[in-house]
Amino acid sequence: MPKNHRNHMKYKKNHTIKSIFFDLDHTLVDCATADKRTYEILATIARKQLDTINTPNLIHDFRQLLIKQPFDPDGRIDVHTWRIDLWTQALSKQNIDHEDLARQLNHAFHFERLAFYVLDHSVQTLLNDLLKTYTGIIITNGDTTIQRPKLAACNAHHYFGQNIIVGGEEPHEKPHASIFEKACDMADCSPQEAIMVGDRLHTDIQGGINAGLAATVWVNPNNDPLDHDGPEPHFQVISVLELPAILSGLHK
Repeated sequence: MPKNHRNHMKYKKNHTIKSIFFDLDHTLVDCATADKRTYEILATIARKQLDTINTPNLIHDFRQLLIKQPFDPDGRIDVHTWRIDLWTQALSKQNIDHEDLARQLNHAFHFERLAFYVLDHSVQTLLNDLLKTYTGIIITNGDTTIQRPKLAACNAHHYFGQNIIVGGEEPHEKPHASIFEKACDMADCSPQEAIMVGDRLHTDIQGGINAGLAATVWVNPNNDPLDHDGPEPHFQVISVLELPAILSGLHK
């Protein structure tokens, strides 16, 4: 097995792997590139409105707010209204009160970004190969009004058909075991016949462990250290493209 494949935990060998559960953002889709190109557009929009605005600070402040709380935790405010408020807060850090600009930035953030939200050719090839043998399921957390357009933009249905689960449409999101149980029902497999592949330790990896899956694969392109108090994946890879080697090892 290549050196960058880290085997952290013993996986379950007593069952043949039949299904692969994939996260979407930062796993199948290179969101970092999509975000970078989108924020360049947003900076141009902001400077056209206010040529004195500090766009790097604006984008930094928005991203921090987005990471902290991307949705209304109580579920009462729709996602676009919520994120317009995040842009308003980011602007206010520069003493800018400009609701129309906040609305423009939010619209561009969500809709301009879709043009860059694509599956790399190498990922398309990977899916074409893997899905000849395995049943693939996408399990993605997030609000349906955000995730469904992303899924359409990257043509996920071409590869996965109806085997797509959006956490915001379910009673519980990852890492709750129920969403993985639904995926197992869709794939007609037991948890011991499925693996979870994703970039988030506390949702993808912890969820796979909670559900008793055969193995979890952490996609960690920046080679970040494991959280000592967090879940431990069975495998760690730089890219989802390394998955065939992991699967080959699982079947030995």
